[in-house]
Amino acid sequence: MPLNLYLTGFMGCGKSRTGASLAKQLKRPFLDMDERFAADHGGVSAGDYIRIHGEAEFRREEQALLRRLADECEFAVISTGGGVPAYPGNRGIMQNSGITCFLDLPLEAIERRLSRHGVAQRPLWNPDHADARRALYESRLPAYRQAEVTVAPAPGATPDAIAAEIRRLAADWLRAAPVRTRIFRRLLQQLSRDAAEFGLFAADDRILVGLSGGEDSLLLMHLLTALQRRLPFPVEILPATIDLGYPGFDRDALREYCQRQGWDLRLVAVPGIAELFEKTGGERPCALCSRLRRGKLHGLLAELNCNKLALGQHLNDLCVSFLLALFRGGGLKTMGPNVAADGGKARLIRPLWGCTKEQIHEAALFFAFPPIRSCPYEAALREHGDRFYLEQLLRDLQKRFPDLLPAMRHSLGDLRTAHLLDHRYLHDNHDPDAGRL
Repeated sequence: MPLNLYLTGFMGCGKSRTGASLAKQLKRPFLDMDERFAADHGGVSAGDYIRIHGEAEFRREEQALLRRLADECEFAVISTGGGVPAYPGNRGIMQNSGITCFLDLPLEAIERRLSRHGVAQRPLWNPDHADARRALYESRLPAYRQAEVTVAPAPGATPDAIAAEIRRLAADWLRAAPVRTRIFRRLLQQLSRDAAEFGLFAADDRILVGLSGGEDSLLLMHLLTALQRRLPFPVEILPATIDLGYPGFDRDALREYCQRQGWDLRLVAVPGIAELFEKTGGERPCALCSRLRRGKLHGLLAELNCNKLALGQHLNDLCVSFLLALFRGGGLKTMGPNVAADGGKARLIRPLWGCTKEQIHEAALFFAFPPIRSCPYEAALREHGDRFYLEQLLRDLQKRFPDLLPAMRHSLGDLRTAHLLDHRYLHDNHDPDAGRL
């Protein structure tokens, strides 16, 4: 799958500095092939390796490194050596694992740069023969020009400015790359299986998706739009956000992100609620906040003629909710994947019910979601909240029980009614558990 972004160009064109800046802007890993080559060869630089073993042997080793990076890396920015695109076979490796961006700097500008910074580590650069330098440059240009993206840096352009221009020119690819990652495709397959198990989707569904701005709900929206294209029947997906007016909630960033994805976000403002929380929220505002958001979303269900409301709770949430109900004497229950809503007029679905928080976070990292702070109480809840305490408890328990979450998922779907304390099953004449203990 095409996932990496390879920077190509002649020596001295600024691939390393631009690549580092681009990776920082995209929040993705950066690798410099020359640095990696030296690290893999006991500290011997590319230039020294050529002097010792010759260029032909170096190119074979360099291609082997390129193959390893293509297999190992996922949505990384990779700065290539100047001769990489021109060596037979390398173009195909890069094309099959990413896109290439050519930094098109004129030879005259490169010569000025190299005259200032020296050429000690560039054995193929002949400082005494201008014709040889130009011949090498022009021999590589056809390979460079096969790149999917070409950027001609303006005189004096900074690496940050060049990186921003690459982002602009490669916007379509950058937008599509995260949904091609291995973890996203695994989650999409998981969601498809879990949706089929609980009948989450049906023909002509109109699904309202609650977007809080957090990574769970944003990733859910990406997964649902990807699944929408795979389903054998039509469904509509309508994202909505309930804005309670909290200070710090970046509604503009959320709206802009949705616009870039082509999502028609319905943003519903509830004025005066933030002030109400200060007076009545107390130490535990979560219940009131949840009721308000859920109430507004359920109101939108009827207004928009939707028959399903999709929320972003995942397997960790289900396990924590089960423990919370258990420890508070609320019965053996959790958040179901597909439950009745609005008196049976609609359904509340949780498509991520079988996915773990860790999987969701891993996939979300590729998207670089904007930081949208929708809860001003987050720090206090982390310190005093029961739900956060139980999340930490689950993490600690996983150290002793590595398969804890899959085991809890299985147990939540395997109720042994004859072996509980519910009086409704006390006088059953048959064994509802078929002898299982």
